[in-house]
Amino acid sequence: MKKMVVGLVVAGTAMMGATSASALDAWSPSGKAYSYTRSNDDQVGLKLHKLGIKAHADYYRTTDPSEYYTLWNKTGVLGDTQYSGHGGRVTSLRTCNWVPDNDDDCSKFYRG
Repeated sequence: MKKMVVGLVVAGTAMMGATSASALDAWSPSGKAYSYTRSNDDQVGLKLHKLGIKAHADYYRTTDPSEYYTLWNKTGVLGDTQYSGHGGRVTSLRTCNWVPDNDDDCSKFYRG
């Protein structure tokens, strides 16, 4: 009987881990940058996938649903990742390539 209970606890823990892995993520339209949530969806990471670009992630949090936050990555370094601070749970997210003197090239907002 103990083995069955332990098995259920392990299976339940694995399912909980799988649930937290379903974080929000978004690629910029050209695939040059990628943003995602982590730490129980209360932090955003923004990674560059092309040398010499600047990008930003726009996101909404439960703590202020009427205003979006912006996380920039201006390093231009391939593979560099910038992180936001921790805060309220992120509810929607998009990734944008910065376009000088023009509208930025953005994905749609993905909602969690």
